[in-house]
Amino acid sequence: MDNQKTFTYRDSKNVEHTVSFQEKDFSLSQINAPISDVKMKSKPTTFFKDALHRFVKNKSSVAGGVILGVILLLTIFVPIFDQSDINTSNAYLNYQTKLSPKLFDPGSGFWDGTRDYNNIAIDFDWEAFEKDGTYSGNPVSSANSNFVASAIVGDIKYSRVGEKKIDDNAVSYAHGGYVRLNAAAGKTELVYMESQDTENLLYLDYYDYTLDVETVDLPEDFSYGEQGTYAINLLYTPRGASQSSVYTLADNLTSGGVFHFDLSSNEGFLSALGSEKVTRVALQIALTPKSSSATSLLMKTAVFGVAEGTSVPTDAMKEDLASVSCSDAASKLYETVTGASTRFTVENGEMKVYQADYVTGSFRYDDYSAVYDDQTRNDISAAQLNSWARSGWLTMEYPVDQFIAENPRDVSNQRRFVEGLKLTESGFEHCPLRIDEGHTVSVKVIQAGTITSVQITGTISPWRLYGYNSRPRFIFGTDDRGRDMLKLVFSGLRYSVILGVATTIVNLAFGLVWGAISGYFGGWVDIVMERICDILGGIPWVVVMTLILINKPAGMSTIVMLGIALCATGWLGTSSLTRTQFYRYKDREYILAARTLGANDGRLIFRHILPNAIGTLITSSVLMIPSVIFSEASLTYLGLINGMEGFGATLTANQQYMTTYPYLIIFPSVIMALVMISFNLFGNGLRDAFNPSLKGGE
Repeated sequence: MDNQKTFTYRDSKNVEHTVSFQEKDFSLSQINAPISDVKMKSKPTTFFKDALHRFVKNKSSVAGGVILGVILLLTIFVPIFDQSDINTSNAYLNYQTKLSPKLFDPGSGFWDGTRDYNNIAIDFDWEAFEKDGTYSGNPVSSANSNFVASAIVGDIKYSRVGEKKIDDNAVSYAHGGYVRLNAAAGKTELVYMESQDTENLLYLDYYDYTLDVETVDLPEDFSYGEQGTYAINLLYTPRGASQSSVYTLADNLTSGGVFHFDLSSNEGFLSALGSEKVTRVALQIALTPKSSSATSLLMKTAVFGVAEGTSVPTDAMKEDLASVSCSDAASKLYETVTGASTRFTVENGEMKVYQADYVTGSFRYDDYSAVYDDQTRNDISAAQLNSWARSGWLTMEYPVDQFIAENPRDVSNQRRFVEGLKLTESGFEHCPLRIDEGHTVSVKVIQAGTITSVQITGTISPWRLYGYNSRPRFIFGTDDRGRDMLKLVFSGLRYSVILGVATTIVNLAFGLVWGAISGYFGGWVDIVMERICDILGGIPWVVVMTLILINKPAGMSTIVMLGIALCATGWLGTSSLTRTQFYRYKDREYILAARTLGANDGRLIFRHILPNAIGTLITSSVLMIPSVIFSEASLTYLGLINGMEGFGATLTANQQYMTTYPYLIIFPSVIMALVMISFNLFGNGLRDAFNPSLKGGE
């Protein structure tokens, strides 16, 4: 057959096959079809447009970029628009320390500026409880209240009466209990006075006095020694005598008991007293240790009284008798400890409280209400009034300087001065002093020698006094110095970001040039440059930083010196990465082709090699910024850097409150974590976007 061709081949089983074909077996499929160029369906794009397209496709990187952008915007605008003062020279900051974070109104239970307080001692209303079982009172932390009742949100949850007991502490909020007399070597004397008034002499032979004393046996779990031997005596000082006389009512007592003494029928006492008036009457408990361990006595009550059916004493006498009752041991001993009473004295031993009742409460407390609600202040100065008058917030018809100069002790002048104080229209909005029917102002003249000053008392709106235009709410709370944590965090972060960006630019520029030269030329150039990098890399960075900071010139800020320390060896990583990328790409075929066509070294580096390595280098540079921020924060937190106003200084100052006020650490830490995560996500997205090998891909 014409034009027939054959060929043979053997398959895998070594079987020979023959194949024949002819010219007619081949034909053009589109020999008669018109052929022309087809319009491209995809639009032409640039390298950066394509990179942006790929970056947008990466949702996590976009989210990281958005979060990072928001944080960076906050570092710019929060310090500008936040009216809070973070300058520690502001004395008013001391009034707003450690306020809880507040975003919502109080009562929501979340982020509302309130704080839970549990098991706080309550200044309990014992009279109301004993009368009708009512639980009420205000919280106290010691002898004085540290809480404002109006700032308590909701109800107080009280502990059950009798559930909690207190020993040895003489405090105002305890009730009842026993007087615990503890003897020292020899005889201990507890003196409980009824009167010590030389002007109002007492006629014991006229009033029919009684004396009731109740002591109790020591309980089995008593841990303050064993029962001692004691006596109950009556001390009295006849008029004109310099020393008291002792009359023994009971002696050699070795156990607790109830003792009633009717002084009007006690012939021995009346005989000893005679018809004398007395200037002092006192109960004496004389405790004598039986052994080294038998040193204690518990006394429940000791009450002076008047026998029933006798002539009624005067109201003054009844009040005096009521005041000397020892039925509330905790109250009497507290008065003695605080100096409010001289009824109790103890010699050669000590007097304590044993098993007094107290009530605790749990409640939610609005710190902002306690700090910023209107307060009555008696320390309003004349200088403040003059300052508010100069601001146009109030007018003084009788100026304070004139008032002081013109006999301020004159009552009419004082009235004229107070009535002359008026708030202006703007004063109702801006002036800290409140002047209306519900808020009065008073003035008191203070004179020491020839210097006369005035003490002005009135109602102050603290938030206006502290310089705020409205009642503040601190989203991140305030620190131990009263500074707004929101402004403090982002002000510190601004310094850290500036430091990070500046050092990154320097390290990237120097490291890129160094690594490009080393990687492109290779040979002895690469060897020499790499040995220099090895020497610098072998020196611990902390040592480099310390040496630079130690030799800081006078007047140069710490942040500048830290930037120099970060740049001293910070470029080594970028240099190494750039060198690696240049070794990777410099012998590729397209580089050889460009060199063959006459491209010089600069064109090869910046036009052909660097664009292919840019993705990795961009990722490295982006991740360098959070690395610098984290290094600054860590070094400041560890105390290796002082004098910085950066982010780490905030963490350092608040680390001691990690357990008591955790929000002072949580909020800065969350911001730091978001910065680190966002930079990583953003950098990974840029790496993929600028990778030339992925150009045109999805």
